[in-house]
Amino acid sequence: MPVDLGPHAFVPVSVGDVDAAAWTHTGQRMVFVYCDPIEQAVGGFSYIRNQARSARSQIGERPPADWPFHEYLFQRALPSYAKIFVSYQAMAQAVPGAVHIVGEDALRAEPARILSSVLSHLNLDHWQSAMIDAVVHLSRREHVMAIESEFGLSLIRSRGSRKTATWSVPETVVRAARDPSLRREALTLLASMGVNTAYFRETLPSPFQTGAAASGGA
Repeated sequence: MPVDLGPHAFVPVSVGDVDAAAWTHTGQRMVFVYCDPIEQAVGGFSYIRNQARSARSQIGERPPADWPFHEYLFQRALPSYAKIFVSYQAMAQAVPGAVHIVGEDALRAEPARILSSVLSHLNLDHWQSAMIDAVVHLSRREHVMAIESEFGLSLIRSRGSRKTATWSVPETVVRAARDPSLRREALTLLASMGVNTAYFRETLPSPFQTGAAASGGA
């Protein structure tokens, strides 16, 4: 019975028991798809700065305009990124074979192969390779846009406005993202927080173009 429909106003919960129960079944599987930390920070920073009327228009107690990208990256974005990444690393180490960690850049480069590996990890490898190729083909941006146009709604946003938000990445942020020394500093910080930086390339996998459009959704 869902907790909300139960007869009791409060339900006692043991955090230890919940943690222990999470992996009591050895057949459980999880997939973690991660993107480049600098790339994610650039997207998040640009998105927040362009949400003037949103609850996300504040970073801590300060408006986004008061945050230099370098400060946002090291004080907000990377610590948040590390918490998520380390949690999956810990699960992968605690239960070998249960967590499949996949790089988003690899998924972009070889979608059919990576999708096949994900399905195999989830014990869903009964799909024929031709079907996987068809799914990848239909997932191409131009096909998704055609479907959205036909139905008049977005396939990637479940609530709120159905219009895709677009904006330009500030030129100063683009330059910072391309700076090899900043990247080395960022990876050093992530390593100090327990992140295995062997997952990341030494250079930005998808260099941003000045004034290039970025997009995001709620």
